[in-house]
Amino acid sequence: IKNLNMELNKEEFKTLVMLYAANIDGHIQPEEVEVMLEKADETTFKKMCKVVKKMGDSEIIDTIRENKNLFAATESERGQLLSDLRSIIEADEKSSPMENYLLKAVEKLLKR
Repeated sequence: IKNLNMELNKEEFKTLVMLYAANIDGHIQPEEVEVMLEKADETTFKKMCKVVKKMGDSEIIDTIRENKNLFAATESERGQLLSDLRSIIEADEKSSPMENYLLKAVEKLLKR
């Protein structure tokens, strides 16, 4: 991440994308946190929460764009990440139009 002087590993990248998806409606639900902790270790989750709080949407999108070829290069990796995002968005059993839009936007972003 350019502005924060750190490089992401695969787990951190995945967690960053999950946090971005979970927070798209302005707040992260406890059910979404629960799902994220099933998919990422707690240390990475806490670290990336702090990182994401310091970033704006455009920085997060740039970070996804810059790292996708490292961590979501194959169809399989992209599919797994999108599946994880779907799980998070559906965790609170009510996905908003904004969350559904985000899922499609991230899918396009990962494929470019």
